[in-house]
Amino acid sequence: MSVIVSEESGILSREIMSSEIEFICLINTRGRLVDSLGIDCIDMPQSSREMFFMKIALRNSMQRDFDDYLGHVDYCMTQRGNKKFITIPLSDKNTILAVIDKESNQNNVILNIIEMVRRNEQDLDKNILEVKS
Repeated sequence: MSVIVSEESGILSREIMSSEIEFICLINTRGRLVDSLGIDCIDMPQSSREMFFMKIALRNSMQRDFDDYLGHVDYCMTQRGNKKFITIPLSDKNTILAVIDKESNQNNVILNIIEMVRRNEQDLDKNILEVKS
């Protein structure tokens, strides 16, 4: 199983790709696409695309302002046309965006992504501790 490791987080891996996920990417806190897997189905001009990713990062940041009162956001989902856009905030403040078909079961996709992220974050934490020792 090959793993895609980004310079910033090392979260995305090919193991998450399933028939339900068309495209998955890692967006940093500045709204920049860091890593991606799958067929890019976000079809829009480059300037609009950059604004779209910045909007996702900004929304993620603004939602954290209410974590103390309402709890941590696990995910957000938007349905547009025949696609569902799922965003999952990460502990390092970056965001995962997954695009699936509107007929796909988002619950399975969300659970699989969250499980993969937790596993990879734990592995990264272990590696950091080993390097510091």
